[in-house]
Amino acid sequence: MKILKVLREKFARVKKEESKEEEQQESLQQEEAQQDFTTTSSASSASLELSHEHPLYRLYDIRTDKSRNTPPPEIVMKGCDELTEEQIRKELMRFRIEMTKEADARLKDVLPKLAVEEGEEESETSHLEPSMDALPFVYVSSDRMYAWVMVFPPTGWGKEVDRKIIFEALEKKKVCYGVDEVLLDNLPEDYNRYFHLFLIAKGSKAANGDNGYLVDYFLRHVERLPEMDEFGNVDYMSLGSEQNVKQGDLICEAIPPTEGIAGRTVLGQELRCKNGKSVSLPKGKNTEVSEDGNKLIASIDGRVEFSGRYFSVRPLLEIPGNVDYSTGNINFVGDVLIKGDVCSGFSVRAMGDIKVGGVVESCEIEAGGDLIVVKGIVGNMETIVRSHHNIYSKYLVNSIVHARQNVHTDSIRYSNVYSDGEVEVCSGRGLIVGGQIRAAQGVVAKTVGSVYESPTSVILGGQPYTSFEKEILSRSIKEMKEEMEKLERQPDSPHRSKRMSKLRLELSVSGMKLNKFDRDKERMEEEKEKEEKKSCRLKCGTAHPRVSITIEDETIILDRTCNSCNARLVDGEIFLM
Repeated sequence: MKILKVLREKFARVKKEESKEEEQQESLQQEEAQQDFTTTSSASSASLELSHEHPLYRLYDIRTDKSRNTPPPEIVMKGCDELTEEQIRKELMRFRIEMTKEADARLKDVLPKLAVEEGEEESETSHLEPSMDALPFVYVSSDRMYAWVMVFPPTGWGKEVDRKIIFEALEKKKVCYGVDEVLLDNLPEDYNRYFHLFLIAKGSKAANGDNGYLVDYFLRHVERLPEMDEFGNVDYMSLGSEQNVKQGDLICEAIPPTEGIAGRTVLGQELRCKNGKSVSLPKGKNTEVSEDGNKLIASIDGRVEFSGRYFSVRPLLEIPGNVDYSTGNINFVGDVLIKGDVCSGFSVRAMGDIKVGGVVESCEIEAGGDLIVVKGIVGNMETIVRSHHNIYSKYLVNSIVHARQNVHTDSIRYSNVYSDGEVEVCSGRGLIVGGQIRAAQGVVAKTVGSVYESPTSVILGGQPYTSFEKEILSRSIKEMKEEMEKLERQPDSPHRSKRMSKLRLELSVSGMKLNKFDRDKERMEEEKEKEEKKSCRLKCGTAHPRVSITIEDETIILDRTCNSCNARLVDGEIFLM
């Protein structure tokens, strides 16, 4: 009687607890999700700590009553190196909720059940202990890239965990990809097989393909920066080290893109990937593409240049000696290399760079690119030397030179220089004496003027080269208009009609160029107002008397020798700092 009374009280207490747990199931799950758990410092693993009142520990206590050789529960997420600590924390919260439901349901089935029928004698009541097989609990991560398994032990005469039971649990959860077969075989014999968390399956992430890219065998940008040796001299010959190429030489090569590798979740779902993007060859003039479409090859001999979007090969005209009566005047669409001198009375024009290994005498030279004169320019103040980029010369004597960009030289004597960039006379003697130097951005030299007080003028600001081009264009338009007026007074003839048509076209084109000069001038003036004028200055070691310095509309003439001269325009006045 006493035993039956105790069993009845225990049965009533269990029923009461079950009813209470059902009423508070939702609030219990929320509270459990917010309970503390610890995460290791590494994102590769994290552990979950549970209270001893948790259903998992109650199941563990029941297990230890039967088998004391059971290690305590341990929930550690391992093998998820790609997940951040925040992601692991969220996964542990989800795992706790799902595992708590499963453990709670298991606990209800494991608790002793008492069956007492009405009218039945107390001696016939029996204590029923259920026999249940081991139960694997499979948890799949929210991104379906990981699957963990934790096994609840058997009860009564239930079957111990084996490979088949785990495999059936995986099938029920539809986990079919990335399963750890070694773990699947060894887990039933593992000492920690119960109440421990194991990574049973891992998906593969999609890997996008690599984009194609270009491998250049020539530099895209070649900067000619005069380098001074320990004695302050510049080797102007080295400035002409061009990127020469022979027909058939490889200029650049396109490396093909790679294909992406599709990923797969542990549920077998495919994860899409992207293939790499191909890159097109920067094919320019005088280049060709190889048969496989991956190589850019030079189609002629010449010099490689990169125009900003394409590689092209400029034809190279090489003159082994002087430009004189043996060669005549030179007019070439590419680059010109003259190993000798350019003699007086001849002209050299090229759309590319011009390099002269000797001296430039009284002649006309116009370079669409850079002009390099290894030995120097000696003019007669009537010759015009022009470059649409930079001018590099050992010296300038009695010369008139125009550069759209910078002028680099060792000395300037009694010459007129017009530059829309800087005039740098820092190497060698670094001397500027006599003549007129006009530079848009500034002048740098060692010495300006001489002890003999030779008149030397330095004018800073404006656009000297652009103004010169505009002056030439205006003069050309005026001459064409005068010729047009003369033709209009002549009687009709095929020659007259042809010439007048040509003049009209040239006048139209020249008028458009002149308008462009005006628009560019306005734009440059607007930009100039926004910029500081600190770059527009004269900087030299020594400035002698009778050196005239003009910046904007202000002019000063030195009446004494000025050392460490740094002339700038400040608040409308020129200061020598």
